[in-house]
Amino acid sequence: MSANNEVGIASQKISRRDALRLSALAAGVPPLLAAAGGTAGTAANPGGTSAAAGTAGKTYPPGPPVPDSWVVTDFPLDRVTLKDSLFSRHRDLMLEFARGYPADNMLYNFRANAGLPNPPGAQPPGVWDIPGGNLRGHSTGHFMTLLAQAHAGGGGSLYKDKLDYMVGVLEQCQDALNAMVGKPAPPPPPVSWVTGRFGGAVELSGAGQYVVLPTGIVSALTDFTVACWVSIGQVITWSRIFDFGTGTNSYMFLTVDAGSGPRFSITTSGPGGEQQVNYGTELPAGKWTHVAVTLSGGTATLYINGAAVAGSSNMTLTPVSLGSTGNNWIGRSQFGDPDLSGSVDEFQIWNRALSAAEIQSLTASAGGSPGGGNVAWYRFDETGGNTAADSSGNRRTATVVTTSLGAPGPSHAGYLAAYPETQFIELERYATYPAIWAPWYTCHMIMRGLLDAYRLTGSKRALRIAAGMADWAHSRLAHLPRTQLDTMWKLYIAGEYNAMPVVLAELHAITGNRDYLTTAECFVNTYLFDAAVHNTDILDGEHANQHIPQYQGYLRIFEYAAQTDYYTRQDYYTAAVNFWDMVVPHRIYVDGGVAGRGEIFGARDVVAATIGTSNAEGCPLYNMLKLSRSLFFHTSDPKYMQYFERGLYGQIIARRQDAHSATDPLVTYFLPVDPGAVREYQGNLGDCDGGTGPEDHTKFQESIYFRSVDGSALYVNLYMASVLHWPERGFMIEQSTAYPEDPSGSVTIRVAGSGRLDIKLRVPYWVRRGFTVRVNGVRQRLDAVAGSYVTLSREWRPGDIIRVSMPFSLRMERTPDQPQTQCIAYGPIPLVVQSPSASYLELSFYRDFTLSGDLSHAITPAGAPMTFTANGYTLVPFYLDDTHPYHVYFHRSEPEIVFGSADSGVPNRQRADGLSFLDLVWAQAPFASKGTFQHAVAAVAAEWVRAGLLTAAEQRKIVAAASAAHLGP
Repeated sequence: MSANNEVGIASQKISRRDALRLSALAAGVPPLLAAAGGTAGTAANPGGTSAAAGTAGKTYPPGPPVPDSWVVTDFPLDRVTLKDSLFSRHRDLMLEFARGYPADNMLYNFRANAGLPNPPGAQPPGVWDIPGGNLRGHSTGHFMTLLAQAHAGGGGSLYKDKLDYMVGVLEQCQDALNAMVGKPAPPPPPVSWVTGRFGGAVELSGAGQYVVLPTGIVSALTDFTVACWVSIGQVITWSRIFDFGTGTNSYMFLTVDAGSGPRFSITTSGPGGEQQVNYGTELPAGKWTHVAVTLSGGTATLYINGAAVAGSSNMTLTPVSLGSTGNNWIGRSQFGDPDLSGSVDEFQIWNRALSAAEIQSLTASAGGSPGGGNVAWYRFDETGGNTAADSSGNRRTATVVTTSLGAPGPSHAGYLAAYPETQFIELERYATYPAIWAPWYTCHMIMRGLLDAYRLTGSKRALRIAAGMADWAHSRLAHLPRTQLDTMWKLYIAGEYNAMPVVLAELHAITGNRDYLTTAECFVNTYLFDAAVHNTDILDGEHANQHIPQYQGYLRIFEYAAQTDYYTRQDYYTAAVNFWDMVVPHRIYVDGGVAGRGEIFGARDVVAATIGTSNAEGCPLYNMLKLSRSLFFHTSDPKYMQYFERGLYGQIIARRQDAHSATDPLVTYFLPVDPGAVREYQGNLGDCDGGTGPEDHTKFQESIYFRSVDGSALYVNLYMASVLHWPERGFMIEQSTAYPEDPSGSVTIRVAGSGRLDIKLRVPYWVRRGFTVRVNGVRQRLDAVAGSYVTLSREWRPGDIIRVSMPFSLRMERTPDQPQTQCIAYGPIPLVVQSPSASYLELSFYRDFTLSGDLSHAITPAGAPMTFTANGYTLVPFYLDDTHPYHVYFHRSEPEIVFGSADSGVPNRQRADGLSFLDLVWAQAPFASKGTFQHAVAAVAAEWVRAGLLTAAEQRKIVAAASAAHLGP
C-alpha cells in the first residue's frame, strides 16, 4: 500500500445502554467480556507472554486440502512451540499488544458503516483507518489474523475469545448491510451558512463537504497571497485549508496540521519534492484564526493572526509551475485525506505578496487595507444554495459540494466493509487513487482475517461470513468483460487487490463452490501476468506490494483449479516462478528487503541507485516470504528458504522495537538502508505495515520445520529454539540453539521417537567456515554445500542427538550496480555501522588483510556479543533495538594498492564493471603461502597491463610491494 500522509482520529459517542445491548449479542463472548466492550484479553494472562504450552491435539474443521502439486508441506502452527530466544521475546511483546488493544476500536468503522452504535470509549485505529478514510477496515483483518495466530501458537483461549467477539460483531454488521440491499442513499444535507468573522461563513462538516474553485485560478501566479479566516471544528492531521493542484504529484496546499502544526507545501514531483514552510504550534479548535501565506522572490511566509510565524527563502516553485490546476479546493485534499471540519470566511487570493502591515490589516476588517483579494474573494455571505459569489469582480464563482451522509445499500447480499460499496462501483468506472483507495485490497484483508479465524480457531461463523463476501464479489465481477477487468487492475493503487485470488481459491477448495474459483480468475492482472509467463521483466516502476501478492494468488489458482478459464493451469504456476526470479536476487537488499524507490520496484540489478530515505517497506517482504514458502512446497528448491532466512533474520526481526505497548504494535513502515537512517517504530497502527508486522511476529514457528507430503522426510529449514510435535509419525523434535545471537552457530537437535526418517538440514547460504554434523557424537560424512540441504537417513531411536556446527564468518556483499557500495554481514545477520552522518562512509579494509583474506583481521570484535569495530566505527547487529542513526551500506574506499605496510603508490583503479585491482587479487584468497600470493598479484597485474589499466612501470611497483609485504597467515 501507499500513503503520502498520516491522518488523525475522529470519534463519536453512543449511550452505554446501547453499547452493552449490542456487545451482549456477540455470540460466544462471556458476559463480562461483552460488558467490557469487547476488549477481551486486556487483562494480564498468567504466563501468557511465554506461550510455552503447545496446543497440539486441537481439532479444527477441514481447511484447504494439500494440493496434489506439492512435494513438501508445513505443520500446523500449534505443532511447533518456540523456546526462549530472540524470536520468542519479540513474539511475546506482540502478544502483549494483541491482548491489550481494544477489539471495539477495530470494529468502530464497521459498526458506523452498518448503522450500528459503537460502545462508549471506542475509537478507530487511526492513520489510514479512520472515519472517511478510503482504506478503513483493513486493520481489522490483520488484527483477526494476529489473534488467530496467537491462539494457534499456544497463547491461550483469551485470544480466541477476543476473536470470537469480533467475528460476532462483524456478522451483525453483515446482517445489517444485508437488510439494506437495494435501498437508495439519503439525500445530501443542505449547505450550512453560518455567522462568520465578518458577516457570514460556510461551515464544512469534515465529511464530504468542500468548496470547489474554478479551474486554473492560481495558474498565472508567481508572487501571491492566499488568506482566510478559519474556525476549526476538529484538528485532524492532514485536513486541508486549501489545496490547488492536478493530483498527488503537482499541488500547493496549506494543512491544518502536519503532525505538530500547519504546513504550507508546493511540489511538482510528489511528496518527496515538497518545498515547505512548517509551523510547530497547532491551531486552536473552536476559535476564529486568521491564516495567510505569501510568496515573493523565492521567499514564502506563513502568517497566523497577522504575525509572521514561519518562512523559507529556498522556494523555487510558484503556482505557475503547477500548470493549469483542475483540483482547486477549500477543505479537500489531493490525497483523499480527511475533509476540513470547520468554518471558513473571507477567503482571498492576490497576485502579489502582501506586506506584513497589509496582512495585519486583514485581521481588523474583511478586506483590510488592500480592499479585498484581486484574484478572488469569497465572503461566504450567502444564506442558501450551494454557490459562493466572487467579490473581486472577476466572476470566479465557487461551488460548495455537499454529499450524502449515507450511501446506497449494497447491490447484493454478503457485502461487508467499513465503508459503502461506492469505491467498488467507482473502480469499475476507472476512478483513480486517491479518489478511491484499493477497495479490493481491503476486502482481501477482511476475508483473510476471517479465513484465518476459521482455519486456526475453528470458527464456522467466520467461514460463513467470508463465503457471503465471496458471493457478493462474484456478483460484482463475474459479469464484467476481461477488457474492463484488465483496465481496473492496471490502475496504480486504486486497482490493488492484494491476494484476493488466494482467499477465493481457498474458499473454493473448502466449500467446493466453483463460483469462487471463477471469481479468483477475474483478478488476473493480464499485462504483468503475460509478461511473467513469457519471463519478460517489466517490473521497473511498478508498485511492489500491489503486485507481489498477485503471484501468490496465481499459484493458489494453479493448486486448486482442475481447469481454468482464462489461461492454462500451468501458466499460473509459470507466472509465479518467473516473477519470484525477477525479484530475487535482482531487487533485494542485504536484509531481504525489496529494493526500489520508496514503494516502487527499481530496474533489474539496480540496488545501490535505489537507496534513499524511503525504501525496504515491510509489506513487500511479508508477501515475498509467503510466496517463497509456497514455491518451496512445489519444488523443495533450497533457494526459496535461503531467501526466507535472509528476510526473516535480516528485516523482519529488525522491524519491531524491543519495548512494551498495548496500544501500538511498534513496528516500522520502511526499514531504510540509506546513510544515517533512523528506525521509526511508532505511529504505524492503521497503516498496512502496522498490520503485517504483528502478523510476522506471531508466526515465527510456521517455517522452522516442513515435511515431505508422504511423511518420509523432515526438513529443518530454520535454526530456531523450538519443539516440533509430530504425532502421526510418533516423533518429537527439540531444537536448542541461541542462533542467530550465538556466532558459534551451534545447534542441538534431540529426537524423541523411533522409526525410519530422512532429516534434511539446510546449509545456509552464508556458510564459509564449514558445516559439520555429528549424530550421537559421530561426525557425519556429508557434502555440505552452502545453499543446499544435507540428509541424515537412518532408523532413529529415542534419545538420538544431532549436533550441528556452522561458525559465523564476516563477509562483504556488493551491490550489483555499484560494486564499491557494500555492506557487512556476520553469518545470517547484517551489521550496521553506527554513525549520524547523512553521507556514505568511506571505509578501507584491504591494508589489514593477511594471507587468509579473512575480514576478521580488518574488523575486530568489540566487548558486546556480535559487535565489532572497524575504521574507528562500531558495528552492531541489525536486529538490535536501536533508534540511533545507522548505515547498512557504505562506500568501499581503497584508493591505493597497498599490501599491509607496503604501499606501491599505484592507484587502485576499477574496471568497467566496478571491480578494483585489489578486489580481483583478494577474491583468490586464502593463499597457501606468500609465494602463492605474489603469483596472484603478478598475474592480475599482467592482465591489467594487457587491458591498458596499468603501465609497465606501475606493474613493477605493484609486484615489488607484494614482495616486500609482511603478511601473516
